[in-house]
Amino acid sequence: MNRMRSLLMTIALKEKLQTLATVFFLLTSLLGSHAAIAQSYSDWSALLVRGIDARQSGDLHESIDALTMARSTATNSTDRSIALAALGATFLHAYRFHEAELALRDAYASTSGLVRARIAIDLGNLALAQKEPDKALHFYNEALALGRNEPSIYLLASLNLSRVTASDARAALLKELFPQIKAVPDASLRARLLLNLAQQSLRLDKSGLALGYDANMKALQDAQSVGSHRMIIEAFDGLAQIYEDHNRTEDSLALNKKALKYANAAPIGLVQDILVKLEWRQSRLLKSAGYLDDALAAMQRAATHLEALRQDLPIELESGMTSFASLLRPIYVGLADLILLRQAGGDSSHREAAANEAIGILELSRQAELQDYLGERCSVVSAVGGDQTFPAGTAVLYPLVLEDRIELLLKWGTRASYQTVKSNASILKRLSADLADGLRGYDNDEFLSPAQQIYNLLVRPLESDLENSQIKTLIVASEGFLRPIPFAALHDGKRFLIEKFALGTVTGMTMTDQTPPDGMPVSALVVGLVEPGTVVDKVEPAKFMGVAQVAKGNILGTRSLSDARGMLRDALRLPGVEKEMTSLKGILKGTQLVNTNFTVSGFSKEVSAGNYRILHIASHGIFGGDASSSFILASDDVLSINGLQSILLSDNLKRSPIDLLTLSACETAEGNDRAPLGFSGAAIKARARSVLGTLWPVVDEAAKQVMAKFYREYVGSRQGKATALRTAQIELLRQPDTNHPFFWAPFTLVGNWQ
Repeated sequence: MNRMRSLLMTIALKEKLQTLATVFFLLTSLLGSHAAIAQSYSDWSALLVRGIDARQSGDLHESIDALTMARSTATNSTDRSIALAALGATFLHAYRFHEAELALRDAYASTSGLVRARIAIDLGNLALAQKEPDKALHFYNEALALGRNEPSIYLLASLNLSRVTASDARAALLKELFPQIKAVPDASLRARLLLNLAQQSLRLDKSGLALGYDANMKALQDAQSVGSHRMIIEAFDGLAQIYEDHNRTEDSLALNKKALKYANAAPIGLVQDILVKLEWRQSRLLKSAGYLDDALAAMQRAATHLEALRQDLPIELESGMTSFASLLRPIYVGLADLILLRQAGGDSSHREAAANEAIGILELSRQAELQDYLGERCSVVSAVGGDQTFPAGTAVLYPLVLEDRIELLLKWGTRASYQTVKSNASILKRLSADLADGLRGYDNDEFLSPAQQIYNLLVRPLESDLENSQIKTLIVASEGFLRPIPFAALHDGKRFLIEKFALGTVTGMTMTDQTPPDGMPVSALVVGLVEPGTVVDKVEPAKFMGVAQVAKGNILGTRSLSDARGMLRDALRLPGVEKEMTSLKGILKGTQLVNTNFTVSGFSKEVSAGNYRILHIASHGIFGGDASSSFILASDDVLSINGLQSILLSDNLKRSPIDLLTLSACETAEGNDRAPLGFSGAAIKARARSVLGTLWPVVDEAAKQVMAKFYREYVGSRQGKATALRTAQIELLRQPDTNHPFFWAPFTLVGNWQ
């Protein structure tokens, strides 16, 4: 027993209480100073200390390797539990939640008392990160019960408990904890608890400001007394944020510079995450003060640190926001903003260089957003390098919508330019919403005014460049609230944009394979669902509420589940699909699977056996705010985006990837800016060069006409996809019964346009 106590104390001293997510934090306060580790423990303990050291310095991969070896070399159950607790803490830091749970649960099951209480806190933190507040509450309460007589456990559990407490009660709880934390005798532990309390206080309304300030100031004093660079930096960071929030730029800048001084003197792995925040704030403050060159330099440093960390960032943060929305996009867009702002009024060569540089930054942002949508980093990679030359007659438009202006970046051939428009995000957002609403009301012309105003903001300033360069195809790389509106419906006062250009969309050009078709014979797999099958009996009706035709019914208000399923079956019928598939028989050569033949397994078998270049799916589907809420309906089951990817892993498709994935009855979730990313996500998951889909439900006859005309032009006449789609849309535009953009505008081509 004495040998074990000695071992734990040595480990605890090594930990220095720098992190809260480890069992050794508890053991320091429990065991007191002790002698050296017995020789028989030396190898195991060296691995343990190495793992803890690596975590503290930010090298989580090294920490995981060392602690995994420590677990493997443990000679008894106690040693193994200690290693598992430390390993679980590192997994938690690395956002590898499944592995963290396995390790922490194992350690938790084999311990008791105060050690178990500390692991329960880690399990609570894990549950909170996984959006399971009830489970987190259970573990925090258990830790409180086990550690009621141990202040270090009680206070830490109480602070974590406040994170799942209603905001009105949280303020009172934090205020009650403040004097108790100040009474903790260990300065290092006290500083860490104070920083925790300060961060939570500042997330409250104004009532938490004074408490947050006092806690940060006291934490700074304690951190300086124990010489903890990380905690000193965190305290200065918190104080700088307080002053920035209250527009005290000079005070915030002075505090931020002090934090940067400490951070730049520390090992990079220990502080790189906080350097992103500090340099980003430095840039904001310097820009506000009018120092654009220095602001740009600071933002470039922030972006450099961010790129080093990006692959290890979690997709979703504990706050509920994604890392893209809260960190990646603001820094990328802020950097592009400064690059362009700095060249305002400069000569043409400098402006062109600035445009190219800003476009490169926006490409990184678009990659990060698609990773965010799909919920993973590894699927989204650059298809081509950032230095691209576009085919003659093709231009790519990047609208960069900022709070104080709009920058229109245009790239064509080897050229690039940008035009600044004196408008702002709030005006364009309102116009975009008005246009989206107007386009869905096909019995009026309410769309026309916003369609003309948006044209004047986003296209008219570029008319001379487009005309002088003889642009025939315009590819739009939009984002945010511009994605759900079809640029085809923009109007110059005389003509729609589709009458002037063939149009396509991309999430980013670096993720788009631009090579033209290889001329191989085109074979198509066409699948469709006129009558839904057993899938209706397998899936809860609420799953389909995103499908517009279904949402109009009162399915969820029915008295019984069987009644709901009956209504659902009727609502999901697609009688127009049968006519559409019949019209395609003479155009597309290949195989058709209809109704009960279109099962998940039947679809998978056919994909594996064939060599298809076109995959046409005529079935209900919805693309929501992320990949997990997006699906396609087969006869017997729901086909998720990840499920589609699993099916399309056949050797045939690896050798000859799909050229075009058409989703003719799918739609994007109404009012969701991110939903159109589902088309890009589907293309990536299916390894398809392009996707043809619709932004809203299309009238059966219009869908049949567009699809038939599109394929005749693309397959029969060998026109490019964007040109073929334009021809099909204009055919509807010229017909009196379908000339409203409601009928032809929702068709959108994503990815390769050739």
